[in-house]
Order: sequence, then C-alpha cells, then structure tokens
Amino acid sequence: MDIAFGHTNMDFDCFGSLILIKRLFPGYRLVRSNRIHPAAQVMYDFYKDYFDFLSPKDLSGETIDNIIIVDTCTAGRVSEYFSHIQNSSPAICVFDHHHAEECDIPGAQIEKKQLGANASLLGKKAMEKGITFESEEATIALTAIYADTGRFIYENVTRDDYEVAAWLLDMGASLRLVKSFLETVREDEQIAVLNQLRPEVHSIQGNAILLSYLELEENVSGLAAVVEKIMDIQNPDAYFAVFFIPKDNTILLIARSQKKKIDLHALLSAYGGGGHQLAASAKISSGDGQKFFEEFRQFLNFALKPAVVVNEIMTKNVFTIHETTSLMEASMFLERVDLTACPVVDKEGNVSGFISLRDIMKGRKHGKMQAPVKAYMSVPVISAGGKVTLREIERIFFKNKIGHLPILEEGKLMGIVTRWDYLQFQK
Repeated sequence: MDIAFGHTNMDFDCFGSLILIKRLFPGYRLVRSNRIHPAAQVMYDFYKDYFDFLSPKDLSGETIDNIIIVDTCTAGRVSEYFSHIQNSSPAICVFDHHHAEECDIPGAQIEKKQLGANASLLGKKAMEKGITFESEEATIALTAIYADTGRFIYENVTRDDYEVAAWLLDMGASLRLVKSFLETVREDEQIAVLNQLRPEVHSIQGNAILLSYLELEENVSGLAAVVEKIMDIQNPDAYFAVFFIPKDNTILLIARSQKKKIDLHALLSAYGGGGHQLAASAKISSGDGQKFFEEFRQFLNFALKPAVVVNEIMTKNVFTIHETTSLMEASMFLERVDLTACPVVDKEGNVSGFISLRDIMKGRKHGKMQAPVKAYMSVPVISAGGKVTLREIERIFFKNKIGHLPILEEGKLMGIVTRWDYLQFQK
C-alpha cells in the first residue's frame, strides 16, 4: 500500500496539500489525523467524501511501500501514523514549505521550497503536469493558500502562490466558499473569548508586540481564529496570546507575526511548540499561568531581535540647499541631482526648512524665481532621530503626508529617508 498524510491537528494547508496529492499520485491512499484543527473542521465536514480518508488504525497489519508526507518534516508531528505502521520499511518523500524546520524523519527524501503555502508547492507541480481538478477540489486547495498566506498579505507570499491561486480559480474554485470557510470566529464560545481579551501593546526591542493573558474554565475550540481576528484589527508586529486552563494545569500559547524577523517557529520551539515563521503555538503543562506569562514576557525581552531602525536604511550623504539660494538656482540644482526635494540649511549648517519642486512652483507662479529659498521653504521641519523604528517612520510619513524625512542627531543632519526608501525596504 502507498499512503499520504500530513501533520497531526490537520489545518487548511494540510487538507489542501492532500487533495492535490490525490491527483498528483493517484495510487496513494490518504490518511487522516485523529485531530483536526477547529478552524478547518467545517471545510472538512463539507468535503470529506472527496478525500476518502483512511484512519491511522487502518494501517495496522498493512505492508506500506511508499509514504508521502505533506506540510511538515518533523517526526513528532506525524508519530500517530508511524505508531500503526509495522513490519514495513517504506520509502518516504516529504513535501514541505517550512524552510525553518529541520527534517528529523529518518530516511526521508525532502522536496522543499519556501512558499506561502504548501498547497502552492504541490499546485505548481500539478500546473506543470497539466492536471485538471473538479471545482470542489480547487476550492479546497485555494482555501489552503488563502489561509496560509493570510489572504496574500503575509511576508512569506511569493509569485508562485499567486500563480497557483489564479490557476485554481480557472479550475472553478469558489471565492465565496473560501471566504466562508475562513470566517472562523463564529461560535458563541469564540465570541465570548474575543470580548474578554484585553491585549496590550508593548515595545520590545523596538517591535510593537501585542500580549494578552486569559484564564479559561475549559479549552475553547478555535482560539487561533480569535487571535488572528485581533491581529487583523490591531495590526501589531506580532501577537502572543497566553490562555491558562487551571483545572488541567495547561497553558496554550498562540502566536502570530507579520515580520519574518520575528520567527515564531524558532521562538516557540523553546517551549516545545511548532509551526512556521509567522504562525506557531505551544501547549505547556504548568500550575501557575500568571507566573508563566510574566516569565514569557521576560523571555521576549532578550529573545526578540531588535527592530530595524532608520539609520540602517537612510541615505547618509545628503544634498542640501542653503537658505539664501534663489529659487531658480534651487530648481536647477534639484534637476541636476535628480531630486524632487531636499533639506535647507542655515549658515551654521542646521536644518532650517525643506524645499520641494512644489514650493518652487509657487514662486514661479508669482514671478519670484530670484527670491531666496528661505521665503518659500516649508517650516517647521518634520524630522526624526536615528534610533526611530520603521514602524514609527511609517506613522510619521502618513500622519504628516510627507515623502522625505531628515534624520537629525543633536540638531545636525545625519541622513535622510524617503517614502521610496521605506517602501523598498519593506519588499
């Protein structure tokens, strides 16, 4: 028998990968985990006939020749399957998009590519082979891609994710159903938790980190969906939610990130957790949830990498114009150096204003091109220090509707960052 399965606690991407495996490798039987992530349960119930799953127990007594594993290369996340495979030495092939995970499955051959979703990795293969899908199968796979890419806004998104998604739409995938499956905060218990959470923003190593702690009488299905909903609303760099269930002495730590630099897989592995860079979780045995929460906050203080600050991306050699320079000379200078604006300095070299082509145009309309720049420059100058983070730079740009930001240290011009610099770095 040849079989294929994914990690325990199967999520959207696991199901989407397996529906693609079914067409890519038609002789393989799919095996379902005994645990399904609550967020994916509705979709599974809707389409379970398309999978025709075996259970892990069905493997007992069977001779397994080949195994395909999807969406993980960690042995601990597939142990429930191997515990039922006996008297077999199967060839194992792994398809995984989690670049941060090291494979510890003995003898496995790995096909790995860093994409937003594992379904994109397999979908690309199906595209190249010209395989066609039923609209229901395409919907399952497209849901997987939308889920694991955060609807195409996570930093892990690649061109291949978009291409495979477009191809699945051509196959008849339903965006209406995808949206329905991903609207996962729908149960009364989830809404109650959403209303009780009081996350607070903390600046940790310059990162905007959302933290919350909540005690629950019992475990609530779909807590990750609640965390993701708050993440969407408050838009921090990362969110760490700690849930404590006293009667079970259990802590559930659920984390989401928008920055690759905040690698959740690496952070939560210290607590036996798993996942990938932008989404991870851990289950911890502890009798004191509040104590764990305080210790975890301290852990983040030294475990998180410092946020990028503006002096790491600013232009240090800055063109300037003296405030006594005429508008005509300033216009010619800006054209020569191919700039639309630059800082204006006084005789001490201090920044006293900012002149742009728009300011010069005002002088041109009034026939005042021989007037000094000082008469038409923008004041006061909006500036920032070199240790300001990019998140704060973003706020300054959009709050003040400016495109250039001089960087000053003790009143002296040290560099400049433009909206273009910011956008280029965000790529």
